[in-house]
Amino acid sequence: MNEHELEQKVGHPELLRDRLIDRVRDEEVRRFADIQDEWVNLMWSLDSFRVAGLTPTGMGKGGSAGFEGVYRGKGNWFALVLALLIDNQTGQHVGSRTKVQGFSQQHQIDLAWPSRKVDPLVCAETKVTGAPAFGRTPARGAMSDWSNRRKELKFAATDLKLARRRQETAIQHWDVWRQDAPPKCFFLWAARLDPSKRDSVERMADGVQSVVNTYLDGAGVFAWEENQAGSGYEPVAVPPRSRISDLDDVLYRIASEIQKAAGEDGVAPAPVGDAANRSVSSS
Repeated sequence: MNEHELEQKVGHPELLRDRLIDRVRDEEVRRFADIQDEWVNLMWSLDSFRVAGLTPTGMGKGGSAGFEGVYRGKGNWFALVLALLIDNQTGQHVGSRTKVQGFSQQHQIDLAWPSRKVDPLVCAETKVTGAPAFGRTPARGAMSDWSNRRKELKFAATDLKLARRRQETAIQHWDVWRQDAPPKCFFLWAARLDPSKRDSVERMADGVQSVVNTYLDGAGVFAWEENQAGSGYEPVAVPPRSRISDLDDVLYRIASEIQKAAGEDGVAPAPVGDAANRSVSSS
């Protein structure tokens, strides 16, 4: 089977991606549940080309090596789709992959509102994990490299919250401080489940629960797995938990935080404290 024949069978990833993004924009889609089938079809198409060792027409200059770069960019597609969904819910522009200054270093934040380099009030990290085996490369499970990802989430959330008032920050009871200190920090995680890796939505939820209990303000999970016929992917339901839920619940919470902070006039508050000084000095 060549790339043209495979495209007829599973679709062209770039075309599927562009159709999905255009639909979210043109129809002002607000819920991920309304486009989840398009998302898993996009992932099936992308994975099918990778497993077959074929490069979709026009995607990835330099053959298979170039396509690997495209494949790794699926996380950027996810972040953009989520940003558009929140835009549609709030009427506010949510920055996708915004560089934000923390207390000790700059962070590239997948979703940030307001979209500015200092003192955003709502931030969210996104992640797409899991991939089938291809060639000599083994499959990667949903939980692969989770220990490093967990450390990154903890550090980024703390560093961003510390950045607002560097000299005035006084941390007494940790939970009281981190729940009140801006920005609100969330994690939105999408993953392909692989039974051979002991993957499950429950394991994903357990993984993020401890981070939410100690560092984050909330987390949403979306997962998919290969259907029994082996002809595509299908979404997997997420069990309800205290602060771990499906993407739409957390997207709605993020949108609510944005609307609350924007107020009746819909204008984002200006940076405050040390953040305001850094904003003026950099302008």
